[in-house]
Amino acid sequence: MALIGAQGLVLNELPAFSAGKTVPGATPRKKWRGKFDEDLVCIISDMHTNPGGYQPAKLERTIDEILRLNPRPRNIIALGDLAYLTGRSEEYALLKQILAPLEGSGIRLTMAMGNHDRRENFAACFPEHKAASLLDDRYVYVVETPRADFIVLDSLQEGEDTMTWITPGALDEGQLAWLKERLFSYTDKPVFVMAHHPIHETGIKNLLIDSPTCCGYIHGHDHVWRTGWQKKNYSEYQVLPTLCVPSTGHWGDIGYTLLKLEDGQATARIREYEFFFPHPVNEGETKPHQWTLIEQEHKDASCVFAYK
Repeated sequence: MALIGAQGLVLNELPAFSAGKTVPGATPRKKWRGKFDEDLVCIISDMHTNPGGYQPAKLERTIDEILRLNPRPRNIIALGDLAYLTGRSEEYALLKQILAPLEGSGIRLTMAMGNHDRRENFAACFPEHKAASLLDDRYVYVVETPRADFIVLDSLQEGEDTMTWITPGALDEGQLAWLKERLFSYTDKPVFVMAHHPIHETGIKNLLIDSPTCCGYIHGHDHVWRTGWQKKNYSEYQVLPTLCVPSTGHWGDIGYTLLKLEDGQATARIREYEFFFPHPVNEGETKPHQWTLIEQEHKDASCVFAYK
């Protein structure tokens, strides 16, 4: 039997993964016999991996569903706040355990830094991701697909106090210089720019609008599904579409995003599981009706990006 997931993709029924639980003699996940879609990109964000909290189970649900998609996306891009609050080592250790089913799946994972992350602790748990960065002091990546590339930036500002976090995002001068050079190296291939923080914090609106082929900015941080656009001024026609994607399980819109690349345009669609704020209802409490209305409004909502 098969289930139907976001965008009409088939969900193959496979054994569920449960972080932190090892059952002797358990049936291993079945060998993948489906297909991959090189033009399908999955975007997740704001996992806030909290040992002992409700968030890890919700991330497990997302990873399990992604692995049951047929075709599978070739790439998953995670847009920061991987850790719960202060980027502790145990939070990344639990995250690594939850993400373990992706190993050997054929899916490539790219992870950005958010304001609740700490580069040193992340690198100790995920050294291969630090090694793959295109910059030494920031974690910056380019994810290549046949129809478009995705530039993944590092908007984290780290403070000296490891027990606090800094909310505003920013790009340092070295990263800005690298981004400008990279953006203007594209003359034909569409490119998306992504970071944890919204564009008004990263301060790169005009740079992206002026670039030859940048067709959109995608970010997390706000835990909502929100589409929008940016203008440079009132005398130019060009606008830049923006998209804020949901959290996998902390608060706000809860789910993930699938972005399908096609000729001439790309369409992002949310897989909305639920909505809650500031946390799920406690046992015995009634779910607010407004939560249900938001879930219905965002169910299968989409955002279209036209290529320049």
